[in-house]
Amino acid sequence: MGMPGVRRGGVAVVAVCLGAVVAAGCGEESGSRSGAGTPSGGGSPSTAEEYADAARAEHDRAWPDVAEKCRDVRAEPSAETSAGDHPEPENPKYAENNAYKQTTDVAPDELCRGEAHAARIAAALDDAALADPGDERAVRLVLRDLGYAEDRVSTQVAASAVGWDVMVAGAGPCISGSTDFPDDIDVHGVYMEGGCTEPAGGH
Repeated sequence: MGMPGVRRGGVAVVAVCLGAVVAAGCGEESGSRSGAGTPSGGGSPSTAEEYADAARAEHDRAWPDVAEKCRDVRAEPSAETSAGDHPEPENPKYAENNAYKQTTDVAPDELCRGEAHAARIAAALDDAALADPGDERAVRLVLRDLGYAEDRVSTQVAASAVGWDVMVAGAGPCISGSTDFPDDIDVHGVYMEGGCTEPAGGH
């Protein structure tokens, strides 16, 4: 499912429970529409898995093209592919000092959705041909016009470029990039300290 220019920074796979918690936390209005994502018995979702299902259903209604691309992708990794995902680091002290940069794992179906959104964003930024790569407002307008809620977008302005992060409700992962390298977009889990923006430093 990989695509040119899309990085899978820190991406691994995880049991559906963790993906469910992330998906539920990212939802803007999961289950808020009448009957949206409710369990088969009716009522509100009550377990992490039901919340994940509700958030995913809400996402797929909002983004049918993305949903179609990822329709047959497994929500959980097979035992064969998940084995050895977390090898022992060569320098445990380095890993400890950089623990704040760790992200939550991303399941295969979430990765598929994230990559599909990354492709949409890359194409839109390319079409926009920004006159000034450091124009934060122009970047936010591109993302807004694509349908991403403003409260799910964060930007960081550098000397001559804008870094941006998008958390798509119900999709699972974060999508991050920069106008310095508009086609090089990272699909990754939420940072352990929260949010999609890489923390500036550890504790």
